[in-house]
Amino acid sequence: MSGRGTPGDGRRGIADRRQASLDRGTGTDLIPRDSGRGARPGSKPGLSAPSVAADAMYDTVDQAALRRVDVHERTADATVYRKVDRRGPEGTAAERTAAVRSGRPPVDEQRSAPAAATRRVAGRGQRDRPTQLTERMAMRVGEAGAAGAVSERGTGAAGRPVAGRGGSRRPGAAREGRPGSVAPSTSRMARAQEGGPGGPGGPDGPAPSRRRGGGRSSRPGQGSRGPMWWRRRPRWLRRLVLAGVFSSILLFVAGIAVIYAATRVPLPDEVKTAQTSIIYYSPTSAQQSNGDEMARLGTVNRTDVPLSQVSKAMQHAALAAEDKRFYSEPGISPKGIARALYVNLTGGDLQGGSTITQQYAKNAYLTQERTFTRKMREIVLAVKLDRKYSKDKILEFYLNTIFFGRNAYGIEAAAKAYFNTTAAQLTPEQGAVLAGLIRSPNYLDPVKNPGPAATRWHEVVATMAAEGWAPASITSAQPPPVIPKAIQNTADTSAQVAYIRDEVVRELTAAGITEQQIKQDGLRITTTIDQSRQIASFQAVNQVLSSAYAAVPDLRTGLSAVEPGTGRILAWYGGSLYGKDAQGREAYEDNVSGAQVQSASTFKTITLIAALQKNINLKSTYAAPAKAYLPGYVVENDESEGGDLGYKNLIEATAASINTVYVPLGQTIGVNNVIATARTLGIRDKTALKSEAGITLGQDSVYPIDMTSVYSVLASNGVRATPHIVDKVVDGNGQVIYSGAVQNPKQVIPAAVARDATYALQSVITDPSGTGHRAALEGGREAAGKTGTSTDFRSAWFCGYTKEIASCVDMFRGEGLVSDQLRGIPGAPDGVYGGTLPARVWKAFMDAALRGVPKSTFDPPAFGGMVQDNAPPSPSPTITAAPDASQGTTGMLGDLFGGGDGAGGGTGTAGGGQQQGGTRGGTRPRQTGIIVDPFAGG
Repeated sequence: MSGRGTPGDGRRGIADRRQASLDRGTGTDLIPRDSGRGARPGSKPGLSAPSVAADAMYDTVDQAALRRVDVHERTADATVYRKVDRRGPEGTAAERTAAVRSGRPPVDEQRSAPAAATRRVAGRGQRDRPTQLTERMAMRVGEAGAAGAVSERGTGAAGRPVAGRGGSRRPGAAREGRPGSVAPSTSRMARAQEGGPGGPGGPDGPAPSRRRGGGRSSRPGQGSRGPMWWRRRPRWLRRLVLAGVFSSILLFVAGIAVIYAATRVPLPDEVKTAQTSIIYYSPTSAQQSNGDEMARLGTVNRTDVPLSQVSKAMQHAALAAEDKRFYSEPGISPKGIARALYVNLTGGDLQGGSTITQQYAKNAYLTQERTFTRKMREIVLAVKLDRKYSKDKILEFYLNTIFFGRNAYGIEAAAKAYFNTTAAQLTPEQGAVLAGLIRSPNYLDPVKNPGPAATRWHEVVATMAAEGWAPASITSAQPPPVIPKAIQNTADTSAQVAYIRDEVVRELTAAGITEQQIKQDGLRITTTIDQSRQIASFQAVNQVLSSAYAAVPDLRTGLSAVEPGTGRILAWYGGSLYGKDAQGREAYEDNVSGAQVQSASTFKTITLIAALQKNINLKSTYAAPAKAYLPGYVVENDESEGGDLGYKNLIEATAASINTVYVPLGQTIGVNNVIATARTLGIRDKTALKSEAGITLGQDSVYPIDMTSVYSVLASNGVRATPHIVDKVVDGNGQVIYSGAVQNPKQVIPAAVARDATYALQSVITDPSGTGHRAALEGGREAAGKTGTSTDFRSAWFCGYTKEIASCVDMFRGEGLVSDQLRGIPGAPDGVYGGTLPARVWKAFMDAALRGVPKSTFDPPAFGGMVQDNAPPSPSPTITAAPDASQGTTGMLGDLFGGGDGAGGGTGTAGGGQQQGGTRGGTRPRQTGIIVDPFAGG
C-alpha cells in the first residue's frame, strides 16, 4: 500500500474535482494525471505542474459519452482511450467486486472519472456537442495510439494487475518502484505515436499510415480499398459482388468467342441483295458493252457496279460522311462501340457506333433489328470481313447496298434518282449530296427539307476539304440542285417497250433463267433492238395510221424486223396500247408474238418455195381463169376480177397474187409438202396447219414473228436463224449466263431456191401492176415482198426484205373475228388490202431503217428446175355446169373461213376473195379443176 491512496480517497478526489469543475460552469473536468492513485510520499508539489496544464486542455462535452470510453493506455504525453461494452449503468456485480479488490473505483465511478490526458480529444470548449461526435473523436484518439500499446492485462512490480477490464490502469512497472510511474518503453511508444523519434512520421520511424476518411480506423472486416461506401459494406457482400462481376466478364468474353467461332462470312455471291435488272438497247459500236437503258425489271431499284465505276469524288464523299478513318481502322471502332454499349446498357437510345464495315455487315448479312445480340454479330462479322476482303472491296460492297431514299438502293440507282446520271460521272458536289443522305435518306432529301440537307452537305464538304479530298473553295459553294423526283424512264411508260420487256422475260424464261433471277439478281440484259430502228418503227406506224387509230380505237398493228442470217430482232412494235387507257380500253396481247393472225396471201410464198424445191421453174405457166374447179371445189379470184386472166408464169402469178394459179399449184405438189416447208422456214409446231387446199390461201392463223422468220430465210439465201430479242445476259459477277448467239444459223433451203423466190417476190414491188407496188423503197433500193388480205378483211399484211433487214407488218381489229373487219378506216374506207396501209407502213419503216446504209442488190435468180406448161384439157360440160340453186353451194370450195354450210355433202363455195389489181391474160377458155383463191392478191 506504500505510496498508493485508498480507493475511497481516489473516489473522493475525483468527485471533488468534478464538482469544482461544474461550479465553475465550464462543463469540463480538469483531472490530474495521477488521480485515483495517491501521491508518492516525498514527492515535490511542482513535479506535476505540466500535467495539470495538459489536463486543462482536455474538455468533455458529454459525460454520458465519456462513460462509454475507458482508458486503454496512458503515457507521459498522451492518453489512449477505447470504447467498451457496458451492460448497465452500474456494471455487473462481478465488475464492481473486481474493482474493489483491485483498489479501483467502482465501475460506475470509472465511467464518470475521466483520466488525465495531454491531448484534446473533443469539444474545443463547446457545450452540448452531439454524443456520437464526441464518442467518435475519442475512438479516433484511442485507436490511433493502440498500435503500440499493450492491450492485454499485465502485472506490476508488486504482482498486482496493472490494468483492469476497462484498461483504466496504466501498464508497465513503476519507475524506481513507485506506483504510477511510466516505464521508459511505454513513453517511447507514446512519443512515437506523436511523431517523435522512432515513431511513424518521426525522424527515425516509418512514414505514418494514412487512411481515407480523415485517418479513421477500420472497423472489424472493413475493406482497405475503394471508396468508403464500398469499404464499409460487409466482406461477404463485397466478395459476392466481385465474384458476380468477374463471372459476368468471363461469360461475356466466352459469348463473344462462341459467336466469333460460329459466325461464317458468306461469299459475295451468297449475299442475295435484291437489285434491279436492266434492259439495254443494242450497242451502237463495237467499243460499247451495251447501249442506252431501255427498261428495268424488279421491285427493288438497285444496280450493283464495281468500285472502278464509282467516281473518286463519290468515294471520298462517302468516307467523309460516314468513316473518314476507314482505310486505317481495323473494321470496327472500339471507342464508338464502347460509347454505343454504354448508352444502350444504361437505357438510352440504341446507338450504332458503326464503321462502314459494320454498316455493310448489317445491311448485307443481318436484319435491321436493334438488339444487343445482333450488334455483337455485327461486330464479329465486321472483324472477319476486314480480315477477308480488301478495303476497296468492302467499300464497293457498301456503296452497292446502302439505301439513299427515293426507292434507290446502291450508288448507281441513287445517281440516277437524284441527278439522272451514273455513279462514274458524279462530281464532288453531287457526291456530297448523296453521301449526306446516308444518315437519314428521306429526311435529308433536298427537295423535302432543303435546310437540313444543305447543313449536312456543308458538313460533308468541310470534311472533304479538311482531308484534302476536295479543294477548299468547295466549302463556300452551294449544294447542286437535284431533280424534283426520280425520272421515270420514258421507255417504261412506252407501250412498245413494255411489249419488248415482256418478250425479253419470255425468252429468258424459256432459256431456263427464273423470273426471280430476272427481277432480283441485277442482270444486265442487252437486247438486239437497234434503238434508231425501234424509233423508226414507232414513227412509221404513227405517221401512216394516226388518223386511222383516232377513228378506229380497236385497230391493232404489229411490226417486227429481223436481221437475216442471225435472227437478231432489230425492231419490235407490239401495239399502240399496253394496259388500260383513259377510255377504259385495255390491251396486253402482243401483236407480234402474242396474237395469231390469218396470214392470208403471205402464205403463198411458202407454197412457191415448196414448188421450187419440187423442181418447178419460175417460167412454168399456169392457166389463170376467173374461177377454177377442182373435184368438189371451186376457187375464184377477186370479185372485181371476174374475167379470165389467160396463162401466167409463177413470176406473174406472184406479182398479181392470183388465187386460181397458186391453189392448184399447192394441190399439185401436195399440201403436206407445203406444211413441211412452212415448218422448215420457221412456222412453229404449235401453230395448227390444216391439210387442206386452202392452206395456200393463208386460212390458218400464225404468229407474225414466224412470218418474219420465213422471209428472213429468203433474205439470207436460205439460212435460217431463230429470231431472238436478247443478245446476252450478264449476272452481278460479270459472267455471261445467256447468249442469243447460241441460235446457230442453218441452211434450210438451197440458195438457188431462195434466189429464185426472191426474184419472183421482187416483181410484187417492181411491177407497176403488182399488189405491193406502193412499198417500193426510195432511191430504187432493191426489195422483195408479198401482200396478204384475208376474206372479209379480217387481216391485212405486208412482208418484205432487203439483204439487210426482213420485216412484216400485220393489221387487224379487235380479236380478228369475222365481225372485226378492216372497213371504214381512213385511207381505206372500203377495206384494208395488204398493198395499202400495211405496205405504206412497211415502206416508211424500211426507208428510215436503211437510211445511211449503202444500197445492196440481190443475187441473180438461178431459174432452177424444169419449165412446165400446165394447161389442162377442155372442161367437161357436166363439170362446168352451174350448180343448182336449190343445192346452195354444193360442189364449190366455199369461204375457207366460215363460208358455206356444206349441205348435200359439198364443201362450200370459194367466192369473195379479194385481189388488188392483177394482169389480165388472153381470152383463153376458162379452165376447170382449179380452186379459186378467196384471198385474192391483197
